[in-house]
Amino acid sequence: MDINLEKKFPSIFLFILALGLHSMVFSQTETDSLSKELRHYVARNFSEARTFNLYWETGPSHSYTLKQNGRAIENEKIQTEQIVKFQTTIPILLHKKFSLYANGQANFYMFDVSNDSGGSMSSLFSNDEESHQYYKAGISSVYKTRFVTKPLIISTTISGDAWNKSFEKIHATLSAISILKSSKSTTFGVGLHAMSLYSQIPILPLIIYGHQFNPNLSIDVVLPNRAYLRYQFCNNHRLSIGATLESENFYLNPNLENVPKTSLYQRSSIKSKLVYEYIINNHFYITAQAGVAQIIKSGLYGTNRKGIDKGDPYVEYNQPMTPFFYFGFSYNLFK
Repeated sequence: MDINLEKKFPSIFLFILALGLHSMVFSQTETDSLSKELRHYVARNFSEARTFNLYWETGPSHSYTLKQNGRAIENEKIQTEQIVKFQTTIPILLHKKFSLYANGQANFYMFDVSNDSGGSMSSLFSNDEESHQYYKAGISSVYKTRFVTKPLIISTTISGDAWNKSFEKIHATLSAISILKSSKSTTFGVGLHAMSLYSQIPILPLIIYGHQFNPNLSIDVVLPNRAYLRYQFCNNHRLSIGATLESENFYLNPNLENVPKTSLYQRSSIKSKLVYEYIINNHFYITAQAGVAQIIKSGLYGTNRKGIDKGDPYVEYNQPMTPFFYFGFSYNLFK
C-alpha cells in the first residue's frame, strides 16, 4: 500500500461516495425494495452522508519526535490530546438524475504538551492556544446515469478551507463510481477519484463491497480507506471490528527555522478499532470506539501541499503506536 494514499486522497472521497449512493437512493426507479435496501446501507455504513455528526476523540499521554533534515530537533511528551469535530451535509436539490449538497466541517485540536521539567517546550503545540482550528465548506453535485446498463455516479465537489487566522485554499474533486451489483444482500462497485492541490493531479482506484451473510453478520469494505466486519444484535445494537486509514490536518504558525510561516500539519495513520453503535429509529446513532493508531507519515508541509505527493515534509513528526477512545453522535434526516 502506498503510504501516502491518505494524504493524497483524504476521507473526502468517502464523503463523495456516500453522496453518490445517497443520490442513487432518491433517483432509483427500478424497484422500491432496492431503493429501500440501498438507503438503509448508506445510512448505516456512511456517517459522511448523515445530516450531521459530532464526535470527540482522546488518548493517553505519549512521546513524540520532530526531525528536520534527518536530525531530531524536539523530543517531548503530549500529556493530553483531544479532537472535537462537527460535520454536516445538507441536501439542497434532490432530482431523479441530479443532486446538489452543501457541506461543512469544523475541527478543533487541543494539546497539553510538557517536558520532564513540566514546562511547555513545543514548537508546534503551544499551550497558549486554546485549540488549533480547521474549517472547510463547499458544494457537491452528483449526477446519475448509466454505463453499459450499470448505474454510474459522477460526483464533483468544490470547497475552501480556513483556520482561525485566515482563509487558505480552494479544493476540487471529481469521482466516477459504477455500481456493478446492488441486491438485498450484496453491494459492489468500482470507480476512480481525482483531487486537485497537488504537484500532480492524483487519481485513485476505488472498490466498495458490502455483503450481508445473514440478518446479523455483514462485511463492509471501501478500499483503500476501510474494512469492517459487523455484527448487529437486539435490533438496534451493532459491534464492528476493523481498520481505517485516516488523516488529521490543520494550519499553524510553527516556531521553527526554514519552515513556511504558515504551515499545514498533516498526520496519516492506520487505526485498528472496535466499534459499538446504538441505533435509534434509524435516525440517531450513538457511537463509541476504542483501538490503537499507528502513524504512517506525518509532518509539516507548505500550504500549497508541496511535498505531500512524495512524502517529503519540511519537518517530520513521529510518535509510537497510541491507544485512542472516541465517542460520537450522528443524526440522519432520512431513514
